Amino acid sequence: MTTEPRNTVVRGTRATRSASEVTLGRDILDAAPRTTAVDLLRAVPGLVASQHSGEGKAHQLFLRGFDALHGQDVELDVGGLPVNEVSHIHALGYADTNFVIPEVVQSIDVTEGSYRASQGDFAVAGTVRMNLGVAEPGVHLAGTLGQYGQRRLVATVRPGDDESTFAAVELGEGKGYGAQRGYGRAALLAQATSKVGDGLTVRALGGSYVTRFDSPGVVREDDLLAGRATFFSPSTGRQGGTVSRHQLLLGVELPRTGKGRTKLEVFGIRSDLRLRNNFTGYRVDVRGDGLEQTNDVSTVGARAEHRRSVTAFDRPVAMELGLGARRDGVEQTQRHYRESDGTFYSDDIDARITQTDVWGWAEASMPLGRWALRLGGRVDALGVEVFDALAFSDPRFYDGRGYARSAFGMHLGAKAGVEYALSDGADAWRLFASYGDGFRSPQARSLSEGERAPFVSIRGAELGARRDGERWAVQLSLFGSQVDNDFFFDHAVGSTVYTGETLRSGVTAALQARPLPGLVAALSATVAHAYVTDTDTLLPYFAPLVARADVGWERPLEWAWLGGPGTTFSVGTGLTFLGPRPLPFDERSNTVFLADAYLGVRRGEVGVRLDVRNALDARWRDGEFVYSSRFDPASAASLVPARHFTAGSPRLASLTLEVHL
Repeated sequence: MTTEPRNTVVRGTRATRSASEVTLGRDILDAAPRTTAVDLLRAVPGLVASQHSGEGKAHQLFLRGFDALHGQDVELDVGGLPVNEVSHIHALGYADTNFVIPEVVQSIDVTEGSYRASQGDFAVAGTVRMNLGVAEPGVHLAGTLGQYGQRRLVATVRPGDDESTFAAVELGEGKGYGAQRGYGRAALLAQATSKVGDGLTVRALGGSYVTRFDSPGVVREDDLLAGRATFFSPSTGRQGGTVSRHQLLLGVELPRTGKGRTKLEVFGIRSDLRLRNNFTGYRVDVRGDGLEQTNDVSTVGARAEHRRSVTAFDRPVAMELGLGARRDGVEQTQRHYRESDGTFYSDDIDARITQTDVWGWAEASMPLGRWALRLGGRVDALGVEVFDALAFSDPRFYDGRGYARSAFGMHLGAKAGVEYALSDGADAWRLFASYGDGFRSPQARSLSEGERAPFVSIRGAELGARRDGERWAVQLSLFGSQVDNDFFFDHAVGSTVYTGETLRSGVTAALQARPLPGLVAALSATVAHAYVTDTDTLLPYFAPLVARADVGWERPLEWAWLGGPGTTFSVGTGLTFLGPRPLPFDERSNTVFLADAYLGVRRGEVGVRLDVRNALDARWRDGEFVYSSRFDPASAASLVPARHFTAGSPRLASLTLEVHL
């Protein structure tokens, strides 16, 4: 039992090697309402997360001029478990973080860009790693009731002093703020760490997650203007899906040998997705254009990391080495269904895929007075086997690649950086120059027999400065990246367009401030530019301007009628500004400004918290698209592009009662 004010602050202790690396502690994550893992991701400087297909689908991510779709350009990791899924039926690198219980995320490590050797597949725009733990010992119960039938129950247990040993469960459901937005989900996450013998540490992390959700689809802008639809109308019925994920990680950190330490981990993940979407209505077929996609994956992997200090040229050198392997077995289908009764009338995909990635990396850092040099490299070898069941059984689907086919390829990447401190002292301004090669693995079904697996290679560079102090941390960086043979995938209509070389550039600034006890602020802004070099045209959908402000304040109460020992008051807000995004056919999206806020009081073991999302009740468009569609089967067919949008949530208020035992 504790009656002390909740002033837990988690500080990142990792050594920063570039201007854009940042650690978001739990105090920053608590500065604004965070009821899902995606709310936590929105605290990452410059990152935009858009939800356009219901509460259970992976969000669309935007970062550093990349439209990362559902994860193809952002590497995500939760407690050592990889989140991105290879060769996914819905989107390359599909990364669904809905299984994460936000209350057990203690900090987030962000490495924007691809400048570190440890960054692997899909680490193109950056890498986000969530570190797990529970701040308070004992039992914590939180029950939430909100508008539109929102109900949520979270229970966490931390049995001892080690915050990394815990168990947590989440149950949630809601009707949604409009038709076809209902959902229900359950999640379990548990982790245990223990020291065994002389310096040996073992860790186990496991969890299960299941959800079922509805999806409203899109609204045509002309239907809204003509009064044929409301802002929150669904497009067609039968959209939504189910997801389950089960995972286990076992790790051991060996006793230190001199100046070195070694960590070994093995993990296994089983995930299943069934998703129904119809973004075009009856444009292609009078029976309906709805697609049902299934993707069942079994993943097993292992990795080893070794860190040690050595001496070279009479100077200390910090060495980091890593080896690993991952094998994914994927079964996936795609079928068209009738809008009238949901039955299937056409099969598009029925494939089984085995994809294996084996990698190794090394990185060395050497101080030279006020200078520091970093040099590293990474190699990934990818083997793919595909069995195309439709090509085997139906000649209409034979594409010349073969019924069963295999491919192999390798990617070599260089990493380098230089750092200069303007003065002595831990809080000195430091200047950085960084370079790194990133990559995406290919969609396995696109490969031919014997083909060299064509990794998409990205070259990125950054110039920046930062100053890290106890109360203030400031970062500023100029970044750029070049992609040799990029592609644009419009998941609304399911088409892929290869664009050739693309270039992205921009500037980002971030500030973390703790000027007074209990007061924390995290401010960031990113300006980006992304275009196709051959045509000098903008890439669609990327976010040119993203600004975010999270400000929280917590202090002891001194009011006699409410105050007393162990009573605290907390208030916070999260502000988001998104500038107009380029859309196909020279269109632009609307500007978005959102304000979230919370107010909380805790006395001893009991606390009450009021959260308000979209406090200004803005009518905002979470996603905007331009393509042709026909949602009324009686209307004339047309291929004329039209604007569509998915409605963002209105004002949502919820009340949470917390009990700490």
